[in-house]
Amino acid sequence: MSLDLLHPAERRRLAPMMPPEPHHEVVIRPLGAGDSKSVIATSRIIKFVQGLFEDLGADDWKSRLAAMRGIRRDPDGRLKLSLPIHRSHQLALFEVACLQPGTPRLDPKKIVSQGLVIRRYRAGRWQGWMNQGKKVSGWLDIGLTDADPDPARRHSSHPANRAVREAIARTKAPSNLAEEVVDLYLAPPDVCSARGRTILFAVLPIASDSRSDDPPPRVDYAALQGEDRRLMEEHFSSYLKARARTPLPCAGATLSKAWNALSSKPQPPSAADAAQLGALATFLQQMSVELDWQGPGAGARALKSEMDRIQLPTRDSHGRATTVSASVFVDKATRILLGGEDNKDGFVMPLEWPKIDSATGTRLTRAALDCLSARHAQLVTSPGKFEVASDLFAVRGFIRVKGPEGCQDRLVWSQPSETFRVAAWWDGDGPTTRISLPDLSQLGKLKPNVTFEMPPFLGNLLKGDMKKLSDGEGSEPSKLGLGWLCSFSIPIITLCAFIVLNIFLSLFDIFLRWMLFIKICIPIPVKKEGG
Repeated sequence: MSLDLLHPAERRRLAPMMPPEPHHEVVIRPLGAGDSKSVIATSRIIKFVQGLFEDLGADDWKSRLAAMRGIRRDPDGRLKLSLPIHRSHQLALFEVACLQPGTPRLDPKKIVSQGLVIRRYRAGRWQGWMNQGKKVSGWLDIGLTDADPDPARRHSSHPANRAVREAIARTKAPSNLAEEVVDLYLAPPDVCSARGRTILFAVLPIASDSRSDDPPPRVDYAALQGEDRRLMEEHFSSYLKARARTPLPCAGATLSKAWNALSSKPQPPSAADAAQLGALATFLQQMSVELDWQGPGAGARALKSEMDRIQLPTRDSHGRATTVSASVFVDKATRILLGGEDNKDGFVMPLEWPKIDSATGTRLTRAALDCLSARHAQLVTSPGKFEVASDLFAVRGFIRVKGPEGCQDRLVWSQPSETFRVAAWWDGDGPTTRISLPDLSQLGKLKPNVTFEMPPFLGNLLKGDMKKLSDGEGSEPSKLGLGWLCSFSIPIITLCAFIVLNIFLSLFDIFLRWMLFIKICIPIPVKKEGG
């Protein structure tokens, strides 16, 4: 029965309970009605938006767009999108049409809003870049790929369906995650009229430095199995495993910062001690840098507890036999042998590292693995939005079409674009940036144009004897506490850096054979003065 036959008052009462009238069928598709490979176009001109409108207004617009599509592909045929720093700008292009004979363009006035999403394809599932209020949740699986990216709109419904939808919603966990949306813009009216199409476009923000606020997945090193576990345990110093009683290098001698086997010029008491000091220094560095064994984590506390139980035989200043815990030894030896601190307490090298039985060795190794897990959590951040080179992405556009009076707007999705990868910052394929270096005859004209402010210690250091500095002797900080302002010419700094770069490139080329790929020099004619 048509509501038009009812009394107006009765019609108003029944209207909210009636199912919505059928929507006018529309479609959002790649501009030119092409396939999934037609969505993304690449422009390499500076005024790329203005250039896009100019191309769309031309009679040969289809061939111009075709030349902008699929410009760069990986060896496997996958589309690769370059970044703006490569002088490449990526555009998504759609058209909106009515699903009627001839597919006429949709009146833009019927579009309430429009946008697109960039989704990641991983392990057979689509993921969206999600936000929850001000918190960035990162890539999360999308249950319903056609759901509205706006949670407020996602949960709205026509009154006739509300009761059923609310009953279904009660069986599911509530979600207020919003999928990040990129704005789609309507092309100028004259461009749309020239093509007889309602054209939507967007610039793809693939240079985003956004990353999730959630911590990255925790790596549990102690849970590693098989070959991975064997390689990790093999990586650890032998001081962290079961081992036989072993004499220590320079036993009974007072520790000296000159013994540092990891420095460029170590000065061990004898050649026989050098190898053992090297192994000991590697252990100390592993404890302090890799494992952060004095950190607050449970693994660090367990490792310190095990080190406290290990007693190293030594002699006091009067020659009497005594012991020192391994934790005290590691702490002092690290500060003296690696940190270069003076041995003001006259701390001496213990006589030996005692036998470590299998059970103690297992506990040491387990604690070290737990320390690595904590260290990983400290140092590793969540990957950026487009940071993983192997990730695959696709673009999907949508429009919200104005519904009949009393009905909600209708969400219409496009099909996904072809999947693509995002090039790394160093993986450029665009035009090179040209930097002109000054001629040597012009150096006298170059005036200082940048000033460095140096604290007293650094200024005094650079004014000192460079020979002593290269030998690691350094220079004492200024007693007067004078800072320094030093001005230089940026072109001269660039020239010096360029000369040093070429020297090192030539040296490394002996081993890496990379000059053929990283340096291209071609001659150019130079105009003579007065010519």
